[in-house]
Formats: sequence, structure tokens, C-alpha cells
Amino acid sequence: MNPHCRTLFVHNTMTRPEDIRAAHSWSDKVYWATCANANLYIENRMPYYQHFIDEGARMTIGTDSLTSNWQLSVLEEMKTISRLQSYVPFEMLLRWATLNGAEALGFEDELGSIEAGKKPGLNLLNLDEGLRLSAETNVTRLV
Repeated sequence: MNPHCRTLFVHNTMTRPEDIRAAHSWSDKVYWATCANANLYIENRMPYYQHFIDEGARMTIGTDSLTSNWQLSVLEEMKTISRLQSYVPFEMLLRWATLNGAEALGFEDELGSIEAGKKPGLNLLNLDEGLRLSAETNVTRLV
């Protein structure tokens, strides 16, 4: 593996803080993909996200595939994380699902944030009164 290339570590259900630190000392181009529902589908557990938060890890949210997930919805992945590890703030989940994902895949110049010259998709989420995700949260595509 080349430390000068972007590296994406996926699933991470057994990743410990020392693993995160070792990866970060090896390269500054490390990203950590989580597919919470796929993790639950395959092995009935999820990563402990506090380790990644504490270590300043750049998390991304994916869905894996229909062979190991019930649906291919980043919103459903966000809801699952929010429901089962509620200490992860919505703003952080949003960054994991947008800008961090665009950066991990090399699309940060055109996607992932709202800036002049970019063409991100815009979605509207109906959050609860506390601006949190809930089971009833759904998405409406704006652009």
C-alpha cells in the first residue's frame, strides 16, 4: 500500500484506538468507511465510533451492497448510527455522509459541500424538534 494514495478502511468493527493511531501515523490520506446496517446484517455489531471521534479520524458513511444490507440508503445508515450510538452529533454524521465521502473518493473539488463551482446534490431532511434524526426522518431531493 502506498501512503501517498488515499486509503479507505471499511467496516472497522474491531478497530481500536491504537489501530487508528497507527494508520494515521502511516499516512495523512486515511479515511474510515462505516456501513452500520451492513455491520449489523453481517455480524450484529457496529464500530465504536467514539474511538474514531477521539482520534480525529475522517469517517465516511456507505451502504456496502444489497448482499449485506437491507437497503442502499445513506440516510438509513445515519439513522442507525444516531439511534444506537446517539452521542454522535447530527452535524458530524452529516459531514461523514457528505464532505468526508467526497474527499475519500477524490471528488471534493466538485461534491460534498456547498461552494461556488461545485455541483452538490441538495436534500431536505425533516428532523425532529431538537434537530435530530428519528425513525420518521425522510428526505426530499431539492437539486
